[in-house]
Amino acid sequence: MRKLNIELTLWALSRLRRRLLYRLYRNWSVVFIKESNINDLLKYIAEHDMIDLSYVQEQIEMKRREEILKRHQYSIWHNNKEDVWYSYLPDESKPNSRKKIKRKRKRDLEDVICDFYSSEQNEHEILEKKDFSIESMFYEFMRHKAKEVGSGTVKRMMADWARFYEPDQEFIAISVQNLTKINIDDFFNAVLERYDLKKKAFYNMCGILKQTLEYAVDAEYIEKNPYRVKINKKRLISSSKKPSTKEVFCADEKELLLDEMERRLQNNPSNTAPLAVMLDFELGTRKGEILAICRADIVDNRIHIHRQLVEEFDTSDLNHMKSKGFQVVDYTKSADGDRWLPLTDRAKKLIKRVEMINEEYGHHYKDFLFVKDGKCLTPDAVDAQIKRGCEYIGIPVKTMHKIRKTYASTLLHNGVNLSIVKDMLGHADESTTLKHYIYNIEDSTETDNKVLSALDPQNDAKSDQSDQNIIPFAKVKRAENPDKSTLSAL
Repeated sequence: MRKLNIELTLWALSRLRRRLLYRLYRNWSVVFIKESNINDLLKYIAEHDMIDLSYVQEQIEMKRREEILKRHQYSIWHNNKEDVWYSYLPDESKPNSRKKIKRKRKRDLEDVICDFYSSEQNEHEILEKKDFSIESMFYEFMRHKAKEVGSGTVKRMMADWARFYEPDQEFIAISVQNLTKINIDDFFNAVLERYDLKKKAFYNMCGILKQTLEYAVDAEYIEKNPYRVKINKKRLISSSKKPSTKEVFCADEKELLLDEMERRLQNNPSNTAPLAVMLDFELGTRKGEILAICRADIVDNRIHIHRQLVEEFDTSDLNHMKSKGFQVVDYTKSADGDRWLPLTDRAKKLIKRVEMINEEYGHHYKDFLFVKDGKCLTPDAVDAQIKRGCEYIGIPVKTMHKIRKTYASTLLHNGVNLSIVKDMLGHADESTTLKHYIYNIEDSTETDNKVLSALDPQNDAKSDQSDQNIIPFAKVKRAENPDKSTLSAL
């Protein structure tokens, strides 16, 4: 039996009665325990009838196995389709310095892992802290993160890793224990030289390294996080607001698109996707939210938005994530997304039409509104309708998200308070609404006429305080020169 450390031995002994440990320490000095061979220690215990030798060996082996599996740098996962268990083992000859292993039973897979680390060299490698590169640490972190967040988030992070980090093999090969702030500075500035990035995209990219290093600290691979962002900010592309013509539907475009959706519905009367596009002009929901609406969500003249349709991915192989299809989840993008929206008369009529179509053509799936073939309509179905619709009527192709912005801009344009608009969209703060969702919904002719009218001197006399929403304040008399006036005592 190989020589084991004293902590492992005492762990096994601690499972016995305290009096046996007391007798052990009375007969063996601590120094002798630390320096002696474990065989001698176990032999002494057995000869003096202090403990069953086989029991101690069993407990030590169990603890050793537990430590190996705990320190194993790769996750162990089950593939439901194949009904087998997977993991990786280090292999410098393979891509990413690892090879995939699989077994029918989890216990058998764990045996393979433990056997791999049976030699003293491999055991030392697994039981001691491994000198991880940024790349290997990132993959370990992502396997951990996949248990905490949606698979869509994992897929987006993997896409950013492949785009920004993988091309710089020299940087991602650096050990996290040797990584310095200067290394990070050089990498981030190199990324800005290589790509034209806006602020949001850049800091999303930075977040991958930040979270990876935070994980390394939490997992006790490193003691201090060297992460920082020290860049030439002039290299970031200005995040100027896009023109309204690209972000919202003006009144004419909206009417043309609604007419086109009616035409498409007549050509395919069993397809409710065009009605989803039309209804979104009345609700302004996210695409996944409108497709997850149930009839039970509609109460009187309001509708409860509190779930969404999301795409799920298989995260067992991070480099080749495959879609598992769409499913409805009982939450929205954020906590503020859980909200009640008032229904317009037009919205109620559209919902009624959807229900009639479902009844006529036998479209049913639980209580959901937009369904076909026994499942919810997918985002691709409505995306195709709006894309082809825009192309057919000859306007710039816009997405369902632009309808959401049109909804928000229309509310504000017609006098709805910004705070209410924020609530209707399910945003946490008004700044997000104002910065990213409010645009001019009038065309250039209407806009020019409004500006010219506002600048017309003849309109000055027509304006009053009520029209301009001016709050009158009492006039304050300017204080006289203190040298020429007498100040009364307070």
